[in-house]
Amino acid sequence: MTTPLNLYLCQEDPPQFRKELADCESSVFGLENTIKNLVKLARASAELAQEYTAKQLQFAEELGAFAKQQPDSIIKSVLIKYASSLQEVERSRRILNSHMHDMFIEPLEAFAKNEILPLKDVKKGFEKAGNEADLVLSRYMSKRPKDSMIADASSEVSDTRREFHYRYLDYVIKINQLEAKKKFEFMEYILALMFTESSFYHQSYETLKDLEPHMKDVTNLTGLLHEARTEYNNDIKESQQLKRSILENAQEAYNPLHSFKAGSKYRAHQGSDATIVKKSGYLFMKGNQRVMQSWTRKYFTISEEQLNYCSKAGKVSKEEDESASINLRVCHIKPVTNSDRRFCFEVISPMRTYVLQAENQPDMEDWIYCLQTAAEEALYTNQMPKSVSSGMGKLISQDTQRNDIYSNNQANYDSSQSIQQSILRIKQLPGNECCVDCKSKECSGIHRSLGVHVSKVRSLMLDKWERESLEVMSKLGNFKVNQIFEAKLVGDNEKKLMNSSWERADREKFIIDKYVNKEFVVQKDENNGLSNSVDLAFWKAMSDSDLQEALRCLSLGANVDWKNDKEDYTTALHQAILRSDDIAVEFLLSWSCDINEVDKNGWSCLHHAAATNNARLSLILMKRHANINLKDIDGKRPVDIAVELQKVQAVTALRLYQFENQLTRSEYSNFGVGEALTSISKPYAVDSPYTESPSTEPEPEYIYLPNNSCDEP
Repeated sequence: MTTPLNLYLCQEDPPQFRKELADCESSVFGLENTIKNLVKLARASAELAQEYTAKQLQFAEELGAFAKQQPDSIIKSVLIKYASSLQEVERSRRILNSHMHDMFIEPLEAFAKNEILPLKDVKKGFEKAGNEADLVLSRYMSKRPKDSMIADASSEVSDTRREFHYRYLDYVIKINQLEAKKKFEFMEYILALMFTESSFYHQSYETLKDLEPHMKDVTNLTGLLHEARTEYNNDIKESQQLKRSILENAQEAYNPLHSFKAGSKYRAHQGSDATIVKKSGYLFMKGNQRVMQSWTRKYFTISEEQLNYCSKAGKVSKEEDESASINLRVCHIKPVTNSDRRFCFEVISPMRTYVLQAENQPDMEDWIYCLQTAAEEALYTNQMPKSVSSGMGKLISQDTQRNDIYSNNQANYDSSQSIQQSILRIKQLPGNECCVDCKSKECSGIHRSLGVHVSKVRSLMLDKWERESLEVMSKLGNFKVNQIFEAKLVGDNEKKLMNSSWERADREKFIIDKYVNKEFVVQKDENNGLSNSVDLAFWKAMSDSDLQEALRCLSLGANVDWKNDKEDYTTALHQAILRSDDIAVEFLLSWSCDINEVDKNGWSCLHHAAATNNARLSLILMKRHANINLKDIDGKRPVDIAVELQKVQAVTALRLYQFENQLTRSEYSNFGVGEALTSISKPYAVDSPYTESPSTEPEPEYIYLPNNSCDEP
């Protein structure tokens, strides 16, 4: 049921409305049976897992005791490591069972007890009131025309109808509320269980995978046994080769060990400027699931720099009808050496690793060679690679060269497409070609020694940047900043500007006068362009996303947390949240605004982010220590607002963040709450490539960042 029941129909009570009500009742009470079954099965599963864990721990303990009796140190260490790994896996399973009970079983039982069971009592009162109203109405209708009790009977009918209407409305409202909660609260418990189990199996796999080097050490010790087994295998191999040669003569066209396959060849065309590689055929592709891996057969085609694939035609399911394309320009192709399936190779893209399987070794090598050639051609449009040859003898000798080409050009491509564009965009702003203070292109960086509590200057190359900080810089720049902090240094006063020839002490004094004492800022009484209230001017500037004007107001002493009484006493941060202005939010947070300031309704910025279903900004505010339990004048927290307004993304973000803070460090790493938060909202901030100092430039430019924090850059 997706549409709430219409409360206006409770008084009329038509049959169609009764039918809709019955459907809702069936859905709600059917959910109760589903919850009971899920809880029953989950408890049984947890009990079986607990019993299995106990047996596995006994097995690991016995294995460890046996390992201590072994004379060989390598075998002893391997067995002890194996026993320890089993114990670690089972300890994680115990945590899984505990989390299943705390995050799934108990919440579901509480949901059924607190939400569904009380509804049954409300239904009984509703049905009783309805029967009473019908009975009283029947008695009233049976009165004779001259009966003296008609007035009393009419009053009784009115009272019973009023009671029935009240209970009817109450029952329908409860039904609507439960239907609404079912949409998100029930699914939250399922989502928590999914992430918990997924993380457990992934962690167990990583734990057991660490045994592989130790297993290889044991294998190296069994030299004599290996020689005997090799001789035996050689004899078997000779017999099998004779058998295969007989069968292949008769069934050559059907044997997948042969490279010949209709429709699976490629063609290489020599053009005037480039080699066009074309190859198509069926390959098996490994699924992207973490548990219960599946392999599906798909049709692949190399078309210029794209590797296209689609499912077999004639399939009904939507998944089988999908088609996709992989850009080989940013891909690395190599064989898989540690797969449990034969003839596998990988196409590694920035977003995903595709594991593909050919039917035989020659076909696999042919695919790898063609894909690598197509990738080279995509990277080197002006350097034509040698023509494609079907001979596989060149593959091994050219693998190292191709991998080096990929690695170098992958880095060059990423750098040219992301790093250089962002750097050049900021450098091209007016004033950013030199230091904001000394105007030198090879600044000595004295600002860094003073600390950000004195100088707000940061290096474009040496410092770590976030995406929002870069966007703030793109709206300001040194020229606009100096229009504020060096406003008086014009005309005759221009000689007071600092230059690179000044002594260190003079430079320090200039910087302190500029940023701390604000001696060169045009004050309020000197500035005719500023309104009477610098706080109001600041608030309006932030509402218009005019960061330069806002910075000017802050330099004149504007209160960053000023509330506008004509706009529900909201601050500039509240308004930035309401319009989802990430840049304005970052600017205000950098000036240490009060993140928990409230408006006239008691709403903080986190309340507003929850009400607008902005999970991304909610996570940023919580990471900046926004009070998640702050209540408004109605006693509602941000999560309560999100639940009431059915803002699913905001509810999930708020509750997962609360759950994250309740976990220990080991529980957090084992059960992947960070993965859940990442799936809700991709992180804003990344380690910027600007933290790398290029060796080709003598000194980086220094740029003003409007940061009021006292942390070191």
